[in-house]
Amino acid sequence: MAGYANNMSKLLDKLEIRLGTKPLNLPDEVKKNKWANVIENDTLVTFSRYFPYLFNYEFGPDDRVDGWYYIDEDYLGDAKVLGIRDLSWEDFAVDSLSIQQNSGYGIYDFLGMNYGMDDVALLQMRADHMSLFNNGIYPEFDPPNRIRLVSTTSRDLGLNMRKFHIGIFLEHNKNLTTISPTQMETFEALAQADVATFLYRFLKYYDQLQTVYTTIDLKLQDLEAEAGKRDEVIQQIKEGYVSAANKNQPMIFTV
Repeated sequence: MAGYANNMSKLLDKLEIRLGTKPLNLPDEVKKNKWANVIENDTLVTFSRYFPYLFNYEFGPDDRVDGWYYIDEDYLGDAKVLGIRDLSWEDFAVDSLSIQQNSGYGIYDFLGMNYGMDDVALLQMRADHMSLFNNGIYPEFDPPNRIRLVSTTSRDLGLNMRKFHIGIFLEHNKNLTTISPTQMETFEALAQADVATFLYRFLKYYDQLQTVYTTIDLKLQDLEAEAGKRDEVIQQIKEGYVSAANKNQPMIFTV
C-alpha cells in the first residue's frame, strides 16, 4: 500500500497548492483526506472509460463453460473489467506456430524441411485461398466477465482453440501506477476539476452566511471557475480518444 499512499498523497498535495486551499481550515467533511474518494469514484472511473488499462489475459480449456470463457475475477483482484479489445495476434501466432509447422504451413526450416521457391509460391497461394474464404475469429464480450469466440456467421470457434490471449480493458488501479506518465497531466487536470466541484458544492452553502459577528465571504469564484473546466478537459479527452495518444485504440494510417 506504500505505492498507493505515495502516489495519491503526492497528487493531493499538488491539488491543494493549485486550488489554493492550503491556508484554509476546511470542514472535516471536505478536508484533503476526503479528496481521494472523489478521485477514485469520479476521476478514475471517467478517465478509465476513455483511456483504460490494457491487460493481456490468457484463456485455456479450463476457462470454458457452456461455450463461454470466463474471466477469473479473483486473478484480477479488485480491477473492474470494462471490455475487451481483440485477440492478441502476436501471441496467437506464437501459440499456433507448432501446429502450422506440423501441418506443413511454416516456411522456416525448423523441422529439417527444405523449401524451394516453388514450395514457397504454393504456400502463398494456399494462404491467399484460405484468406479469401476465411470466416475470421471475433471475440464477443458479455458483461461482466465472459467471452466467446465466433466466426462472421456466429459459429462457435472455441471448440478448436487451446490457449489464446485477449486484450482486456480494465479500470486503472487506485494506486495510479497504471496511468502512463504522458497521460498523467490530463488525469491531474480532470482530478483538479472534480475536487474543485466537490469543494464548491459543499462550501457554497456557507458563503455569505450571516453570523452575529460578520458575514462569511469564502471567495468561491476561483473554485467555481476550476470546477467549470471539467467539460473542457472531457472534450480534450474525447478528441484524443481515437488518436496516436491512445495506444489501446487500433488505428490505420493511409498514405
